[in-house]
Amino acid sequence: MDINEVLRDFDYDLSLRDAFEDRKLSHSRRMLAGASIGIDLATAYYSVAQLAEAFVELAADHRNGERFGPGYLAIEDILKDGSPFQMRIWHLVCDLHLSQAMVDLSWLKAILYARGSMAKAASKQVFATYITHAQTVESPTAAELMQANAFS
Repeated sequence: MDINEVLRDFDYDLSLRDAFEDRKLSHSRRMLAGASIGIDLATAYYSVAQLAEAFVELAADHRNGERFGPGYLAIEDILKDGSPFQMRIWHLVCDLHLSQAMVDLSWLKAILYARGSMAKAASKQVFATYITHAQTVESPTAAELMQANAFS
């Protein structure tokens, strides 16, 4: 089999699907993996990386006894921005113990990094395009209609 054929049809979400179905993983990790399937490669990685960094800063705020420190402000900015993917991930980790949330976000970040790296390496061999879930859904969706300018 030609490497171009293999890479052209490669499922970049495979590691996320495997994690989602792995009953040995914690429920939170399985849900994080499932929530990341079908999300754009760069969007997923950078969104989770930003959240992970904010959680680390929030933990430092807590250790230092600082109520409105850099971590609090970073998470406040993320919540105000309201990125649908980041909000999905936030809701999956916000009720976990802070240390567990940081570990789980770091775990997801590593998977998403590997996923993006694989796509980058594959693109050097063959023209391959990652199709996000959103690109396969017919409009309108409830999320589209809830945007402020949906009926303009």
